[in-house]
Amino acid sequence: MSSLLSDSRGPAGATFLDYGSATAARLLDGAGMDAERGRDALRRMFSPWGRREITERPEWYSDVCADGSPIEFSAAFSADSVEIRVLVEAVPDEPDTRAAQRSAAEALHGLTRGCGAAGERLAAVWDLFLPDEQPTGFAVMYAGIFAASGAPEFKVYLNPTANTRMTGAARVREAMDRLGFGKGWEAVRAYARRGFDLDRIVYFGLDLLDGPESRIKVYFRHYDIAPAELDARMEVSDEHEAGHLSALCRQLTGRPGNLREQPLVSNLTFTAAGGHIPVSATVYVPLWLYAESDRIIRDRISAVMAELGLPDDRYRELLSRVARRPLSDGRGIHTYASARVQRGRPRMSTYWSSELYDRYPPARYQGR
Repeated sequence: MSSLLSDSRGPAGATFLDYGSATAARLLDGAGMDAERGRDALRRMFSPWGRREITERPEWYSDVCADGSPIEFSAAFSADSVEIRVLVEAVPDEPDTRAAQRSAAEALHGLTRGCGAAGERLAAVWDLFLPDEQPTGFAVMYAGIFAASGAPEFKVYLNPTANTRMTGAARVREAMDRLGFGKGWEAVRAYARRGFDLDRIVYFGLDLLDGPESRIKVYFRHYDIAPAELDARMEVSDEHEAGHLSALCRQLTGRPGNLREQPLVSNLTFTAAGGHIPVSATVYVPLWLYAESDRIIRDRISAVMAELGLPDDRYRELLSRVARRPLSDGRGIHTYASARVQRGRPRMSTYWSSELYDRYPPARYQGR
C-alpha cells in the first residue's frame, strides 16, 4: 500500500472536512458554479466526523472507494451541463457498525434540519437498514449533488445486508413495499434472473426529496456476466437504448467479454411517476484494475466522450482539480464510469476516489 499523505497536494495533517470541502470547491469552481453556495451543505455533510484528522491508514475501511477512502467525487456530463457530486461515509469514532450508525445519524440529522433534505421516506425504512440487532457492514453512504441552478440535493445509499436476520433481497423487497413500490419488485426479480447470488443486490438508493420524481434505486453487482447479456436485460426500462454496452466496456477497460477481475455494477431506478416500470437502467464500469495508470483511463474516457459528443475538455479540467499526483503514477483515482443514451441524448458520469490511502487499490467484492 502506498500512502498519498506526503504528496505535494496531499492532505497531510488535514481533516476530512478540510480536504473534502477544498476539493469540492475546486470542482464547483471548475464547473462554473459558485462554490460558496455549496459550503454550508458540505460542512453539514462532514459534521461532526469531518473534524477528525486523516491518518496514514484507514481507521474505518469505507465502502465508498476501493482503497477504503470515505470520500468520492464525481461529475455527470451532458451536452450542455455538468453536475458535481460528493459521496461520503461518516467515519465512526470506533471501528464498528453501531458507531457508524451513530455518526451517520448525526450527519443526516444536520442535512434534514439545515439543508432541506426530506427525511420522511428514509425514516420509513430506517429500522430495516440500520437495525438495532447485530448490525454489520457499512451503515449509510450519502451524497450531495450540485448543479448550476437550484439548491444542492441529497441522496442516501443503504446496506441490504445490514444484519443476518433478512437476506438482502428480502430487505429491499420490504423497503420497496413500504415506500409504495411493491409492484416494482417483479421487475427487480426478473432483472436478477440468474438469482441474487450472481446478480447480487448491494445498495438501496433513496433520494431525500419529496414529489413524484423522487427516485429509489436498486443496485446490483453482476458476477461473471457478458456485457451484451446485461445490455439486453436493461431493456426492462422503456428508455434504455440497447446495443452500446459491449463496446463501452471494451473502450473503457481494453477487455472484450466478461470483466471477471472486478464485476460490473448496475441499477434500476423507480419513481412514483413511473410506477412499477423502471424509468432508467444504468451500468457502472469498474476501471481501476483494467489499466496500468490513470493516464490511460483518462485517455479512454476522453475518447468515449468525444465519440458521444460530450465535453471531454471539461472532464479533463475537473480531473486535474481532483488529482494530487501525476496520472501516470498510479491507477486509483478513477473508480467507475457510466454512460447511457436516452431519447438520443448522451450522458456520462465519471467517479473519482479521493485516494487517501492507496494509489494501487486491490480488487474488492470478489466473494460470491
